[in-house]
Amino acid sequence: MAATWRRGVWALACGGLLLSSAALAADIGGFYADQQKAREAAAAKGEDSCPQWIARAATEDSALASYRAALCYLQADPADTVAAKAWLARSTEQGFMPAQRLLRAMLIAEAGMHGPARHCHPLGDGQQLCHGGAPPLAAAATQ
Repeated sequence: MAATWRRGVWALACGGLLLSSAALAADIGGFYADQQKAREAAAAKGEDSCPQWIARAATEDSALASYRAALCYLQADPADTVAAKAWLARSTEQGFMPAQRLLRAMLIAEAGMHGPARHCHPLGDGQQLCHGGAPPLAAAATQ
């Protein structure tokens, strides 16, 4: 009985670790938490809504306004990806890095360029993300 109880406790502990690590892995770098904080701060300040961001993007030469307009089009139901890509392209031309990354990700997703072969994606600042193919240990074991 004690062994069964210990196995149950061990399973709960492992399950808790897996759940907590999954929650942490879902937001590496805190992007989603940062986005939530930004939304809360914007709501507290009474910042612009989507129609206001789109109007600002149309009248001002602002990379941020263009980016926010693109996000509005992506969050619409249904999303208007053509308009979103146009606003992202405008923001990218003004050197806004988040717009460049999002536009590139959208274009890659549309092209279906994500094959199973090992490849790397540049993340900027000399960093890259590599994935695909066999893990290095499996390759060493087969040789």
